[in-house]
Amino acid sequence: AFIVALTIPLSLLFAFIFMDLRGIPANLLSLGAIDFGIIVDGAVIMTENIVRHLSQHKPQGRRVPREVQHAAVEVARPLTFAVLIIMTVYVPILTFQRIEGRLFRPMAVTISLAVVGSLLLTLTLIPVLCGLFFRFRRPYLPILRWCLRRPLVPIASAAACLALSIFVFTLLGKEFLPELDEGDLWVRVKFPIGISIEGVSPYVREIRERFLQFPEVRVVVSQLGAPDDGTDPEAPDNVEFYVGLRPREEWRTTTDKEKLIEAMTESLGHIPGISTNFSQPIKDNVDEALAGTKGELAIKLFGPDMFVMDAKAKEIVGVLKDIRGTADLDYDHEVGMPELRIMVDRAAAARHAINVLDVQDVIEAATKGRTVSRIFEGERRFDLVVRLLRDGNGLAGLRSLTVSAPSGERVPVTQLAEFIKTDGLAEIVREGNARRVVVKWSVRERDMGGLVAEAMKKVEAAVKLPEGYRMVWSGRFEDQQRALARLYIIVPLVIFIIFILLFGAFQSVGDSLLIMLNLPFALIGGTLALYFWHTNFNISAAVGYIAVFGVSVLNGVVLVSSIRQTRAEGIPMREAIVRGCEIRFRAIIVSAIVAVIGFLPAALSHGIGAEIQRPLARVVIGGLISSTVLTLLVLPAVYALFDRRRPEERGAPVPPP
Repeated sequence: AFIVALTIPLSLLFAFIFMDLRGIPANLLSLGAIDFGIIVDGAVIMTENIVRHLSQHKPQGRRVPREVQHAAVEVARPLTFAVLIIMTVYVPILTFQRIEGRLFRPMAVTISLAVVGSLLLTLTLIPVLCGLFFRFRRPYLPILRWCLRRPLVPIASAAACLALSIFVFTLLGKEFLPELDEGDLWVRVKFPIGISIEGVSPYVREIRERFLQFPEVRVVVSQLGAPDDGTDPEAPDNVEFYVGLRPREEWRTTTDKEKLIEAMTESLGHIPGISTNFSQPIKDNVDEALAGTKGELAIKLFGPDMFVMDAKAKEIVGVLKDIRGTADLDYDHEVGMPELRIMVDRAAAARHAINVLDVQDVIEAATKGRTVSRIFEGERRFDLVVRLLRDGNGLAGLRSLTVSAPSGERVPVTQLAEFIKTDGLAEIVREGNARRVVVKWSVRERDMGGLVAEAMKKVEAAVKLPEGYRMVWSGRFEDQQRALARLYIIVPLVIFIIFILLFGAFQSVGDSLLIMLNLPFALIGGTLALYFWHTNFNISAAVGYIAVFGVSVLNGVVLVSSIRQTRAEGIPMREAIVRGCEIRFRAIIVSAIVAVIGFLPAALSHGIGAEIQRPLARVVIGGLISSTVLTLLVLPAVYALFDRRRPEERGAPVPPP
């Protein structure tokens, strides 16, 4: 046991030294998601084979090293191909982009390097240090012989389990990535458009005080409007709060973060005209960087008229607000800024022989001033601006203006222009050279995939866009679809590469396809594990499926290699299957147990940051259990069933139970 466990630190040391020399970045997920069981699989198989040879032949003196060498060479070839396959299944992860690539690429590189290091140790160090083995095969052999006599029973059972897992998969919730608990909150509050800094400041102070009334809150920092450096051009109607929370064990109101957010939302319910969005500091910036909006999910409307898109955004909000799981629902309030329009009456100006530009110049001089010259002071230069003094302030002062006509008379501006108070645009946002309005919301107490699917159906049925307008579903849902679309292309390609590697190892299409049966065997347990653990399917779970594929194929390679070697000795087919499974039973069982134990801490962890690893670990645990059991029972049955067609095996006696 010590010799096998020794491969873990040595393999990780090899991986991280190589990554450091090559300048490859690593993160906590690189180390936290590594299954130590995968690393020691090769060592377990090598150790078991050496111990079996020593126990069978009982060599003495100088014959011991020769027997160890013979046992090591016997499994070296299948182990090497198995490691190549494990590395191949991580190719899809290496193709990830943006946030999922930054999260999972270091993990794939680390695991691949650790497995290579483990293989080198298995082929060199382990044969020298081997000394112990265990016996697990006694209760297994009667069950195996029963399955060989009735091969259709285990095959049909496996097919039924696969069908059940496919049905269960349709019941799983779908999401992009698990919600990573950062420990703190980032709250965005939107006030009515056009409000001034002086008008919103008292409410900002009140909101801070209400957040601080919760015993779970340790500090609150507010940001009103835009920063001085101009990096985030927000109006005074936008206020953002950093809400620092105490450690979870010190919470008294509730231990559930979602319930705490609900209580905070209710505490702000008396403030009229506001909308809130509860997020987290890092998540808020990531969502904005990914989708260009400050929301987890978004519907982007593109078109030429902002007023039309504003009306359609209100319709969409009306549809989404009744869907279960929708939270922090809001849209970009870009229409509604109070605006004064001064429309020059061209006919009236013509009657007085006054140019329209003259009227505009007077209004400009009375409001912001007109640049009439430039002053130089050394290397500095300044515009000289003339501003017209007027009686009164605001609209009354503008109405009192007069314009000089060519005849010398002073014509009141009210006779030349119409003053109209209306609602205008606070800002115009563009994306892809098109005007844009965004409806944004968050997901709570429901899976993202189910919510978006229901929202799509209802919005498309209720909201009809005019010609020239389009709707794009964006946010984390868009990233989920993009990542899954890439996997739909890469995973089949990787499966084909695995088949080519298997064919190269066995020179047999039948045996290669037989080993590929382990892939659906792993799907069964992984899917059921997600269902019984109440875990949504996401990119992390997809990575777990990819990881367990490699281990499952490794078990099939080892088992089929053993059966082929036994048959090469001239033993009848069924007895060769029993003997081959008996020889490799210990190695497969022990490697599966070690792998499951290695992933249990990640599967059961509930600390901050464990959300990313839990789906991956749970899929691997379930997949290993189902794959191991079905590999040991169904794979031999399928082997026996298809080999019945061979004439030399038809008369082979059935081994006694």
